Amino acid sequence: MIELAEVDKIYPLMVEYRRHIHENPELGMDTVETKNYVKKLASDLGFSIKEVGNGLIVDYGTSPKIALRADMDSLPIVEETGLKFSSKVSGRMHACGHDLHTAVLMGAMVYSKRTNLKPVRFIFQPGEEIGQGASMMIDGGALEGIANTFGLHVWPSLNVGEYAICRGKAMAAVDSFEIKVKGSGGHGAYPHLAYDSVLESARIIQYLLTVPARKIDPLNSAVLSIGYVNGGKAKNIIPAEVNIGGTVRTYTREDSETIEREVTKFRGEHVEVNYMRELPPLINDERSAGKIDSVASKYLKPVSARPTMGGEDFAFYCSRVPSAFAFLGTGKIKGIEVSKHSSIFDVNEDALKYGLLLHLSAIEALYS
Repeated sequence: MIELAEVDKIYPLMVEYRRHIHENPELGMDTVETKNYVKKLASDLGFSIKEVGNGLIVDYGTSPKIALRADMDSLPIVEETGLKFSSKVSGRMHACGHDLHTAVLMGAMVYSKRTNLKPVRFIFQPGEEIGQGASMMIDGGALEGIANTFGLHVWPSLNVGEYAICRGKAMAAVDSFEIKVKGSGGHGAYPHLAYDSVLESARIIQYLLTVPARKIDPLNSAVLSIGYVNGGKAKNIIPAEVNIGGTVRTYTREDSETIEREVTKFRGEHVEVNYMRELPPLINDERSAGKIDSVASKYLKPVSARPTMGGEDFAFYCSRVPSAFAFLGTGKIKGIEVSKHSSIFDVNEDALKYGLLLHLSAIEALYS
């Protein structure tokens, strides 16, 4: 059983951890200061530590079979929350809750030491936002000897004290593409003398946005969105080049390959296409998710879980060992549900306690 009194005692520490990390955000794989902050706590607790780039593999006990993961990186966003502990670094902000993720896992380390918990591995990784951190940690030995992994993510659409965990499909695969349409350029008054890169780009975009609706089984989930269209600087000049970029979200390799064929078929004399597979789908192990759900529901309120078209590099852990990923309710801020990746994104710090309870529930469930 989880010692609730100990969780309450650790809560103020997690608030302190979270606020320190929030004030000092780092981007991508460059999380050296956050790593060192976590490393000091792990060292003070006497845990085994292995550094992998700017990530950490921390073991409590001998030969742990269960691993818990937190991501440490922030986003290139100017913070506008007005918090007393706002980012001290211009143009960087913890706008996705990774400060909470890290603080909660640090709290789990403290709890494990104080209560003689069963052996646990704590994985602190950089680079989730750029989809590179998980693979680096796995290559560095994060899953050696591990039977199951668990992770969580803040979810502002859920109230504090609530959580959701999918049985099976949870988050989509992420692909992306870049298209360069190269024309001859020309004067807007004489379009017949130019290869019109804008017109060709419009034709490509219009077609691509129909692909999920007309090339994918309607019973499957698929998204193709255009994120940018860049070309030209003057109203009366047909640009020599237009660049298009977009994202693709699917749950099956077959659907991903179908969309890739439709995107890349425009390759030709005037069109360059680069199609990239970034993340696999995050598929929860149904048995692990069910066991965690049965324990966590004693301490938090379960909410019916729906898969999302968002992506997460925790998917790489799921592809290696039976794993589960949960959504942690962080609620509204001043009565407003603020989206992740917003300059005013914040979390209700009461959620820290429930995040710790979720991690401890996973340990109890997966060792049973």
